[in-house]
Amino acid sequence: MTALALAGVLFLRAAWAQEAAKAEPEAAAPAAAEAAEAVQPAEETPAAEGAAAEGDKELSGAERWRIYWEQGGNTMYFIALLSVLGLGCALERFCNLRRSRMAPDGFSDRVVELWKAGRFDEVAALCRKSGSILARVVETILRHRDKAGWQEAKTIAEDKLARELRLENRRASMISTAATLSPLLGLFGTVVGLLGAFGTVAAMGEMGDASVLADDIGKALVTTVAGLAVSMPCLFAFDLVKKRLNFFAVLLEEEVAEIVNRLFLRG
Repeated sequence: MTALALAGVLFLRAAWAQEAAKAEPEAAAPAAAEAAEAVQPAEETPAAEGAAAEGDKELSGAERWRIYWEQGGNTMYFIALLSVLGLGCALERFCNLRRSRMAPDGFSDRVVELWKAGRFDEVAALCRKSGSILARVVETILRHRDKAGWQEAKTIAEDKLARELRLENRRASMISTAATLSPLLGLFGTVVGLLGAFGTVAAMGEMGDASVLADDIGKALVTTVAGLAVSMPCLFAFDLVKKRLNFFAVLLEEEVAEIVNRLFLRG
């Protein structure tokens, strides 16, 4: 096997050497042509430079985005609306999903202290001042304290906590909606653009010029890119929000169970 590999390498080297020897005479002809072009009259140079400068002129960022927007058509408005809704919902969730709004530090200890001292009015005032989810669960337990034992209080607290968490999950649904609908809208714009391109070809027939398809093909590509550009950040934000909600759900379950046990279990 080693001998065969070495023989193959030697054969390839010989073949490359032969090809290089053949290519040397052929490479001399383009070099001569370039030398002939270099000695052309100097009066043609400024015009050529002007044409190259005009062709190389680049559009500004705003103009390029405006062209993309116009190519995308009306579908771009719906994709932009989804991006605004998804971004607004994500910002709202990131601002409100914090410890002070879910289960403030030291709140459980303060509630247990006031409750065991019989200062129920102060417990209610503390819950209203806090405004957190844990505070609303404690308020629900407080309203049923006279007719609730440990099992009843535990059931009431868990039901209230489940409703609060469902509301928090619903507030994050717009991020998922934006992440799901934006690529579908991009695909819709793509199909519309391709239909326009096929219609143009059918109308112009053999006399058609491929350049006339640029607008329809541009619409197809731009809407796809725009839909994906909105969907990926929204999907990432939704994943972060769901993980943070799951973390606070576990934390609240532990806090509620601890409060109920400390208030209604003896010993």
